[in-house]
Amino acid sequence: MDNRRSRVVINSKFQYQYALLAASLTVLLINVFIIINAVLPTSAGFPLSTEQTLWLAIIEVIFIGGVWWGSLIASHKIAGPVYVIVRQMEKLADGDLTARVRLRKKDVFQDEAVMINNCIETLQERLHEVRKIATEIGQLADQDSEKRTVLFAQLNQELSSFNTE
Repeated sequence: MDNRRSRVVINSKFQYQYALLAASLTVLLINVFIIINAVLPTSAGFPLSTEQTLWLAIIEVIFIGGVWWGSLIASHKIAGPVYVIVRQMEKLADGDLTARVRLRKKDVFQDEAVMINNCIETLQERLHEVRKIATEIGQLADQDSEKRTVLFAQLNQELSSFNTE
């Protein structure tokens, strides 16, 4: 199975805000560096010709583009796992207790994915136990009422472990 995501931008709002912040900080830092070197009385500054200024601007734009792209790639390792987790939680909400969160090795939220999977596993085991008890109760419909009472108590105990209010 190919475990690569085909799209870089998964959560556009988050990823574009992240990239914009990184690019803005880059522009700010580059320009602060240029301005400080130009106005410091102890430095010779940057006596730049028009052509040199144009080249500096072109290099800065290319650098900002690289920072933008790098930010999208970096944020992809956050947005991708969030997308996977939300998709699996939707399956869980639809009653699919076989859903598990599977992330790529370099994605963030690995520990959270393990915890979510453990929670789903526990829920699946408890519901399996409830289903087993309910089946046994159904088989005792008109039979041993004492055993049925014990099974009802077990069923209620299992059901009481779920906080629904």
